[in-house]
This record gives sequence, C-alpha cells and structure tokens, in this order.
Amino acid sequence: MVNVREHVMKRAMGIFEGKTMLVVGASAGIGAGLASRLAAEGAIVHAAARRRERIEASAAEATGTIVPHACDVTSPESVAALFAAIRDAGAPLDAVIGTAAVLWFSPFAEQPEDEWVTMLETNLNGSIRITQAALSEMLKNGEGHIVHLTSTAAALAIPHLAIYSAGKAALAHFLAALRGEYGTSGVRFTDMQIGNTEGTEGGGVTTREFDMSRSESIDSIVRWTGMPAMMSVADVVDGIVYALATPPHLRLDRIVLREKANIPT
Repeated sequence: MVNVREHVMKRAMGIFEGKTMLVVGASAGIGAGLASRLAAEGAIVHAAARRRERIEASAAEATGTIVPHACDVTSPESVAALFAAIRDAGAPLDAVIGTAAVLWFSPFAEQPEDEWVTMLETNLNGSIRITQAALSEMLKNGEGHIVHLTSTAAALAIPHLAIYSAGKAALAHFLAALRGEYGTSGVRFTDMQIGNTEGTEGGGVTTREFDMSRSESIDSIVRWTGMPAMMSVADVVDGIVYALATPPHLRLDRIVLREKANIPT
C-alpha cells in the first residue's frame, strides 16, 4: 500500500535530494537549464564551464544549490583542478553530465584547421578527460552515473558537419566500450543522442546563422534535416532527468531524442 504522506514529502523534497551532481558546460543552453533543474530537484550541483561568471549569475537566481567552477575541458590541468575542488567539498559524486560542445557548420575542404581541432579537443577529448576523472572517483564508491550528450549526427553523418559528426560518433563508441569494461562495476554510462535544439550555442544557433546564400549549404541542410521545428532546452533537460532518475540496478545505455523529421536513425 502506498504511503501517501511519504510520497508527497518525497516529491516536496525533490527527486534528487541528497545527491551530488556535476554538470559540465553549464554556462548556457542545455547545461545551464539542467543545472537549474537539478538544483530545484534537490541535488547539490557543481556547475563547470569556462565562463564562471555566467554560472554565478544563474546560481543567484536558482532554487537550490549551484556551486560554480571555472573549467576548460581542453586543459588536463583545469579538469584536474575541478575534480580536486569537488573532492574538497566532501560529498562523492553521484552523477556527471557532459554538455560542453562547440560546432561550426562548414564544408570540410574550406574549414580552417583550428575549427576542427577545437571541436575534437572540446567535444571528444574534453569529454574523455571528464569521464576518466569521474570514473576513477566513482569506482572507489562502487556506483555512479556518467551521461554525455552526443548527437543524432553521431549515427547519421551530416555533410558540412563532418568533424562534429565524427567526434560525436567516437564519443558514443567510447561510452559503449566503457560499458563493456565496467558494466558490472556499479558505474553506468548513458549516451544521449539529441537533435537540433533551440536556445543553445551549438546546432540551433549555428544553423540559423549559417550562410544560407550558398546553394550547397541550402541543399545540404534541407536534404539531411528538412529544417524541422527544433526541440527546446526544456525537452532535452526532461530527457536527462529521466535518465538520471532510473534505478541504479538498471542500465540505460542510449537515448535518442530528436525533433520530428523523416530521417532514419
């Protein structure tokens, strides 16, 4: 029989009451929305990004606890300092969610090397750094959940997004390999593949600002996406919360969340 009072009190406390979580890429878009939502649900949220001042502004308006950190995921030293600061806070990490990413929509033959190197350093290598640092801590505790936002471009390589697609596909494959290594360790790895999302500093904004005067650009976008209505940040945040709320005895390996479109995935 359901204890109604207990059920109501649990809802009032928030579904993540007593949990400690890290959101990487929390200065804007999905990361910022997620940090605020997790804090409102009772978690102590460590929020990290290069622009710490943006996180501080969000934390001042949030319901709950958001602890801002400056972190550049392309720097091993910066990542190490982030996890040292979290250890000093005392509570073990229950979950780490990686949302940091950069994207440029460009024909590869014309793309400057610094753009694709930056994409791989941030989207792939940075995510790997965060994962290794988190995993070493979680294995000591015998539990934890690592969630990375990849992309539907990981499964469907999109022209003019060659490097972005390759990096996200590699990250998805990396998480699959970790599930093979640590599938019974108590640490879970979820690959959340998302489509175009409005209100982010990635796909949504970049697509809208893309040079639509070039015929090959128009053909590429329309052929592969059809320019559908985009998802909202809240849609994606709901999906992440669902993943984090699954019971620890279950593996949730992959979620594909995308806008309506006639695209096979």
